[in-house]
Amino acid sequence: MKKQVTMDKEYCNMEKIVSKTACKSSSVPAVASSSKTKMEATDRKVSTGTLNRLILVAQALESEVETRRNDDISAIKITFSIRVANTILLLLINILLFSGFGKYQVQKDGRYQDLMLTADKWTYDSSNDELPETFAYLRLSGQYLSACITVFLLFSTFFLQLLHLCGISISRITNMCYSFGAVPFTLFVFGLEMHYSTCPWLDEYFISYSMSDMSSQCAINGWALAGIFSLLSCGLFVSEGIITAFFGNSHATENKETIV
Repeated sequence: MKKQVTMDKEYCNMEKIVSKTACKSSSVPAVASSSKTKMEATDRKVSTGTLNRLILVAQALESEVETRRNDDISAIKITFSIRVANTILLLLINILLFSGFGKYQVQKDGRYQDLMLTADKWTYDSSNDELPETFAYLRLSGQYLSACITVFLLFSTFFLQLLHLCGISISRITNMCYSFGAVPFTLFVFGLEMHYSTCPWLDEYFISYSMSDMSSQCAINGWALAGIFSLLSCGLFVSEGIITAFFGNSHATENKETIV
């Protein structure tokens, strides 16, 4: 009987041990699953935050590209308008330069006579009855150089406008070199036209013949206007060069937009 009781006790102890082990083993998966859920939630939060930051960066880049593209479009429109105005100015300069209209005061009776100093009259010819004798020292060699400069600037500006209308791109360096390079030439034309508009050959005539009566007056108004328009054209060239220098071209913006 004692042995039987002892065996029953041992059996009960073994059942208790097995039940405890089973409880412990069942609690381990529950803890693991809860920690796994927490890890997944943390990873999900990190991924959401990273995605939001990427969206904000993409929006900022898109806004910057759009702003630059709008600036480039505005710069192109302004440059186009400046070139149109400059082309009109250069056309007027050439018309005034080659027509050479002005007035001359006749020394004998004091009346004013109209003048048209066209290109064929820039050098005095005694056989030409349209020019007075006091124009004997009329030799405007510099006027030929001035005419060549204005004609070249007119055709080159018109050619650039034609390329722009055809959609042919020109590098920014080329535009800057043309715009700033034209400035000294337009200033040269301005100074030369303002000098010739006062008829300096009359002073040479009076000095060479030692004439005391120097009352004859002459003014080539067309050349004076051409000089003023040349100065305005110089300002337009400077404006075009500055706008071209500080604003990128549209093709660079398109490349940046493609990359984004």
